[in-house]
Amino acid sequence: MDRKLNEFLALTQGNHTILKYTQDFNNLCQYASYHADIDEKKTDRFRRDLSTKLWECLNIVRASSYNELVNLAIS
Repeated sequence: MDRKLNEFLALTQGNHTILKYTQDFNNLCQYASYHADIDEKKTDRFRRDLSTKLWECLNIVRASSYNELVNLAIS
């Protein structure tokens, strides 16, 4: 459990596609209960670890939910 939590905390998009990053993020969320227990924390964490280019584009957008943010990132 600790190893998976550490993977979640170290996860960034890096050179991965947004789909791969989203898949990894969603898979590891189950091990990061405190860090992703509410939609707002999950959204903030997801946004923070996006690639710089995507972060800059999406930082000015206020998504109302995690799912909306993911959809914006994909599009």
